[in-house]
Amino acid sequence: MSKDTRPYFTVTNELLRHPKWTGLPNDKTRIHLLELWGHCNEFRTDGAVAKHVLNAKGPAVAKALIAGGWVNTTKDPNTFEMHDYLSHQPSRAEIEARIQEKRESGKEGGKRSAHKRWHVDRGEIKEGCDLCKAEFG
Repeated sequence: MSKDTRPYFTVTNELLRHPKWTGLPNDKTRIHLLELWGHCNEFRTDGAVAKHVLNAKGPAVAKALIAGGWVNTTKDPNTFEMHDYLSHQPSRAEIEARIQEKRESGKEGGKRSAHKRWHVDRGEIKEGCDLCKAEFG
């Protein structure tokens, strides 16, 4: 079975016991923290969060996340940063590089599969096929 290819962010096993997590006032705040990490990952923001996204569950939740050290303020009053986001999560560049690598790998695998099916299995060497040249000289 292949690995799950859906987007994901990393959460450690000890999160649920971490003093910063247990210090949050309620489950609504904890769930919003997870939603914010998911937002940053899905939209590849490198940890940046717009004020309206932070405040989606209400200003009290946003204030609790800031006070708890999970969200940092910035010079821009409309933008916030998830604390140490890039220390624990892949950056936009890393995600895009991984996607491009998988794309290229898939394209190469498709070429090799077609080459095997249409040339190797049929015993045909095609003049313009780079794989035939490499394989049959």
